[in-house]
Amino acid sequence: MLHFMDRATIYYLKQKGWSNVQIAEFTGHHRDTIAKVLKEPVDQRPKQRERASVLDVFQAQISAWLDEHLPVICMLEKARSDPDHPYQGSETAFYDYVRKRRRARQPSPREVALRFEGMPGEFLQVDWGEVRDLPLTHAGEARTRYFFAARLKYSRFMFVQFHRNMREETFLRSLIDCFLAIGGVPWVVVTDNMKTAVLGRDATSQPIWNPAYQKLAAEFKFLPEACAPAAGNQKGSVENLVKFVKGNFLSGRSFHDDQDLAEQVREWLTQVNTERPNDATRAFPATLLLEEQSRFTPLPASAQDYGFFDCVVVNRESLIALESNHSSVPTHLVGRALTARVHRTHIDLFADGERVASHPRNPGQHQRVLDPAHFEEAFKSKPRGRIMLYRDWLCGLSPEANSYLQALCHKRRAEMNQQISLLYATAQQTPRADFVTALELAAEQQMYGAEYVQAILARPKRAAPSVSAGETERGHWAGVSRREDVERDLALYEQYVANRDGLRSTQEARR
Repeated sequence: MLHFMDRATIYYLKQKGWSNVQIAEFTGHHRDTIAKVLKEPVDQRPKQRERASVLDVFQAQISAWLDEHLPVICMLEKARSDPDHPYQGSETAFYDYVRKRRRARQPSPREVALRFEGMPGEFLQVDWGEVRDLPLTHAGEARTRYFFAARLKYSRFMFVQFHRNMREETFLRSLIDCFLAIGGVPWVVVTDNMKTAVLGRDATSQPIWNPAYQKLAAEFKFLPEACAPAAGNQKGSVENLVKFVKGNFLSGRSFHDDQDLAEQVREWLTQVNTERPNDATRAFPATLLLEEQSRFTPLPASAQDYGFFDCVVVNRESLIALESNHSSVPTHLVGRALTARVHRTHIDLFADGERVASHPRNPGQHQRVLDPAHFEEAFKSKPRGRIMLYRDWLCGLSPEANSYLQALCHKRRAEMNQQISLLYATAQQTPRADFVTALELAAEQQMYGAEYVQAILARPKRAAPSVSAGETERGHWAGVSRREDVERDLALYEQYVANRDGLRSTQEARR
């Protein structure tokens, strides 16, 4: 078929009165071709030669993948692993084939991206970003990091915080840190359908909120909103922030460790929030933030040490499971559902609004955190259980305490019940640090027994001498200035006990 310009030339020359032979000589085509062209419309397009493609067998699948918004690289992997007709062609050919079909899909009016502005104090949009192979120069550091990104819609004020995970507590505490950084709580917080915020959708497609996130929203007085499924562009401002962090902050930088990473991101946030105007507003984000702050809801008093909400059930051992650890509660609560408040350093447990237990948070996993006082009712019928739980509690004070209790139970097995009871009673009346230090001092002198620990603790406290840089805190506990003093006092105590026992024996013989 002739090109459109050749056809136009032939028609033009014919209108000028040229013969078919003259036109054929001028254009270089056969006279029969000239006669055929003159019988056809001038705007007739040449027919495209239709060639079969090896990708035609995937046409229906590619159409379905496009409906699912599947990335093209995932389509290629699926095509190559197809059990019936695996694709063996090049990546370029596959990408071109998919691109043509994607372009053929004309966007409908409902797919048009609409940009809008928020009112002061109205929208905070949040999201997560992931960075693999982060350049951390410190040996032994894991390379993958995640960052919490938040941006106010009106002022474009940005907040970024890096973490090692995207767990529920990490998300909630990052959001609270953002509130603290901007000086209040916006009206609406917009997220995607992350599981830490949205557990799913109900029959009417309304979000089913994560209870901890919903509780935080109620107590901080903001309205949670979630993007429609597969509509991440509804939080386009923060989506752009994630790209901005990767392209502007991370590009070309390296970091010694996580602390260096945190310091550098703080410096970068100061720069982008206070030293450069935003492209959309032509104003400094920090300046517009001042206008927003008067519209924010004030932060609650619990913001600095917020305990996020959880619900737990007490098992038959009077323990609740939380963070893969088990913690005790009073035995009369077995089978009850309790409210947990998880703070940074401790966990509070409530029944009917009353706090029934409080435990320090254990950084380990699969640990048992027991308070023997919770089992006093059970001890009335299980006296041996009392001793064993007392011992477990004492062993859990520190590795040194564990070693001391093991040696004590081995050397004085016949007196174990009495010794454990005395040590536990002493520990309840003594600051924990002092008690553990006394155990360590007694262990150093190979003196195993509650009486030795009580003797150390009974020494009068006096001002400790100055401590050199290399000396540990344990070495000058509560006025114990020299090991020789401890040894002397213990020796005098042993002599007193021996004389007392001898005097009692003499008095009994005389009777």
